Amino acid sequence: MRHMYGVEIQVPDGKLPGFYAQVIHKIGDHVNVFDRDKLLFIVEGEEERDKLKAVLTKPNMLGDVFTLLLLPATTQIEALDDVGFISQNSHHYLYADRVALFTFSDSTGNEKDRWAAQEQLREHLLGLIPEASPVFIIDSALTDLAEGIARAYQLSLQWIYRSE
Repeated sequence: MRHMYGVEIQVPDGKLPGFYAQVIHKIGDHVNVFDRDKLLFIVEGEEERDKLKAVLTKPNMLGDVFTLLLLPATTQIEALDDVGFISQNSHHYLYADRVALFTFSDSTGNEKDRWAAQEQLREHLLGLIPEASPVFIIDSALTDLAEGIARAYQLSLQWIYRSE
């Protein structure tokens, strides 16, 4: 999983198509764009995000800026509708402020307890990243619920990502 930034471009009404093309060309000259999804440019790192914001600010085309999580290709996810999207290059992204990711700590509990906790969490999971210790994806509003379920089975969670 990688931290990325999405910067939305807003095309002002009444501008000629050449104006938009000039801005796109300038972005290509000054910013290392990793991916796109329609009018959302995706970049890696704060420096690239800031360069893109600077390019779009002058012509008054800067839209919303999002912190994103790029998921590995192996991620199993039910639906991205409210929490993310699939880009034009078929990469899966999550809006970082809408999700939390965790794994169960190997130092507590046993396999039976882990299985029972996973079963109870199943209805709340948005997705799963299959690794040696699976990484579970939940809505960011459900972090207390996940911790409560872990405590009930005498397990501890290790947060991989949790918005502030």
